[in-house]
Amino acid sequence: MSHLFSAQPNKPNRLDSSKYPNKDTNKDYHVDYAMWAVTNAHNHQHSEWLNRIRNNKRFYKGDQWETREDKEAFLKDSSGQTTNRIKIVHNLIRPMVEQFRGNAIRLSINATAKSVSPRSISRKDKQLEELLFKTEVANEFPGIGAIIRDNSKEIGEDEAETTTIFNNLYVDMYLRDMNNLLKYVAKLNDFKEMQPMMAIHLSLTGLICVEAFEHGGHQRYKVMEPEDFWWDRDARRYDLTDANYMGTVEPMDPSAIFEMWQNIPMADRTSIENYVSSQTSGSENRYEHNSRSFNSTKLPVYKAYWRDIDHFQYGWVMTDLNIPQLVKINHTEPGQEEPKWTKKDLIDPPNTPMSRSLFKGKSKVRNLYVDVLRYCVFIPGDVVAAGSNKNEDKVADIALEFGTHAYQETDYLDLSNVKFPFKCAVWGYIDGEVFSPVDDAINPQRFINRVLSVTESQINNAGGSNVIIDEDTIAGQDKGEIYRDIKQGNPVSIRTKGRGVPNSVGFYDATSKKGTYDMFQLIPIMKGLIQDTTGINEGLKGESTGPDQLVGVTQLLIQKGSLMQEAFYDAIAKVHVQMYQHTATVGKRMYIDNEMELSLAVGDIGAEVIKLSKDCKNEDFRVFIERDNNSEAMQTQADQLLGFFLENQIIDQVTFTDLYGRSTPDEVMFELRQRMRQKMEADRRAAKQQNQEQQQAAQQEQQMMAQAQQQEAQSKQEAFQMDANNKEHDLNKIITQGAVDSARDEENREAPE
Repeated sequence: MSHLFSAQPNKPNRLDSSKYPNKDTNKDYHVDYAMWAVTNAHNHQHSEWLNRIRNNKRFYKGDQWETREDKEAFLKDSSGQTTNRIKIVHNLIRPMVEQFRGNAIRLSINATAKSVSPRSISRKDKQLEELLFKTEVANEFPGIGAIIRDNSKEIGEDEAETTTIFNNLYVDMYLRDMNNLLKYVAKLNDFKEMQPMMAIHLSLTGLICVEAFEHGGHQRYKVMEPEDFWWDRDARRYDLTDANYMGTVEPMDPSAIFEMWQNIPMADRTSIENYVSSQTSGSENRYEHNSRSFNSTKLPVYKAYWRDIDHFQYGWVMTDLNIPQLVKINHTEPGQEEPKWTKKDLIDPPNTPMSRSLFKGKSKVRNLYVDVLRYCVFIPGDVVAAGSNKNEDKVADIALEFGTHAYQETDYLDLSNVKFPFKCAVWGYIDGEVFSPVDDAINPQRFINRVLSVTESQINNAGGSNVIIDEDTIAGQDKGEIYRDIKQGNPVSIRTKGRGVPNSVGFYDATSKKGTYDMFQLIPIMKGLIQDTTGINEGLKGESTGPDQLVGVTQLLIQKGSLMQEAFYDAIAKVHVQMYQHTATVGKRMYIDNEMELSLAVGDIGAEVIKLSKDCKNEDFRVFIERDNNSEAMQTQADQLLGFFLENQIIDQVTFTDLYGRSTPDEVMFELRQRMRQKMEADRRAAKQQNQEQQQAAQQEQQMMAQAQQQEAQSKQEAFQMDANNKEHDLNKIITQGAVDSARDEENREAPE
């Protein structure tokens, strides 16, 4: 057990109201629990992990001759004196880490939020019901109906037509704006730039940790140094979400502390300033956090989070969308003046297994214990004690901030699933121990360095080769002339007095032998061990093991290496899922409380949509992501799809121009579906208009035919009347002529003869 502080606190009783009255505002409770969490987290597993990190980083930098075993065994002789060996380093760790980082730079992660809440379906049904009601009113009151249809293109002639129009044009505006919010937060925090740093941390430490926090009304994320992060070692999940406590330690300057926490008592300010004033550069009192030294001008500020329990009154109510919902009764949320739900809003619990188990009998209200997330930011008293002028043995811990976390990430359908503001992922995790890809490469790297150092020493101590001549055999002869003849390759004459040349001339060879050069053959073997462990082989690096290497062998190496590295990039993707999920769950509540920042994120219209959704804070979303190793390839694929669609007249030139060069295949297909739905509605409207025009033309033709028939009948009537008039005229003429003739005859009779 590694003890950070002089006192080892016991775990506070979370239900002991006598020792900690008013727990929500009790400073002692928060400081005691935070101190226990910090002390309990820094055990031997954490110390060993920090030592491995420190060793891995030294090897990455090239400081690979710091191990005592290497120094004594290979850089010193038996008497303890230094030898003339060079600290040769053939660094294989750095290329390994750089390949991880390079692939992380190319890694493209796309996120999409989908609503899993019943509110999403109810919202759609409610909007359709409103349109159907308007359709009914429009049909019942034709005068008002004309005005309604002029103001809304979604109202049809009957309910069936209104439903068809709605299905063609409906878009969940809230869901659309939520996805816009995800994109805005990702760009604001530059998620893409976080990926290389995540790769560095994961390869050297085995852990990625990102802290989520609110700053200036915006959702912000920060990649933490893994050494500054600590957690409950009893956690077993690879994202550490089952931990009961976790936190960070951050070195901060007193001026930053005073600026960030304005309400610090003057006594605590004095203690902080006295500590800094009492420290000097290189002072022995310099504080160490589990073997990590802090600069003498800064203090370690601990930030601890833990799962706590609290009880609230819960009951079932009917929401505005006619959905039964389990909510807190008589509870005032931060920023509200009065409770949203009271006992008068209660309904009978639904007949479900969960409701039957919680609400036994006929009770409508039940006190339930639920998870809450508490935190405490503090400076340990043991730190400031070094600069205190007081005579007390114990200096009080300085609590900078504490309470219930304002923006807690919870699953609205799960009351006991609160999440921490730290988004984590590990590469290897067994029984609380974290492992990194570099861990298993350290000893093979040391062996390679030792081999090179020994080989260098042997080469350095090696000599040359030459002949050996007995001086008695050349007595009375000029040595210089003999040596010159040997060098020039001329015949050499010596007097051996009959003993033979072999006994007078010899040969020596002090150069490096085959055994020395054979030691270089060990290096590829050790490289192979590292590659087998990490999965980074020649195929992934674009190299080959020889000129006769088959294509199938290269593909096999790539597949093997990619499979072994999948866990690495999956860890990066999981952290992104958590960040996007946190934005969809917590970020929307954060931006709703900050209207100006919400308008910047999703625009004025989107902000109004989100703000007007009364229950949007309680709507659950799930984030789904897709990974691709090359964003340029995705853009090229999207451009190819656009070209194909344009060539086959599936999209128009305007859509092609709008999407070309800045879209992904998913965005292209989404836009295509939207355009097709709009086209279907436009075709339906055109067909309806054409049908109406045809009916109007038929009516006009019928009217013209009727008018022609009427004119023909009128013409016949006029002709008949004219004929009748003519006949009457002729008859009158005949009658008149007859009368004239009769009168003449009468006159003739009366005239005298």
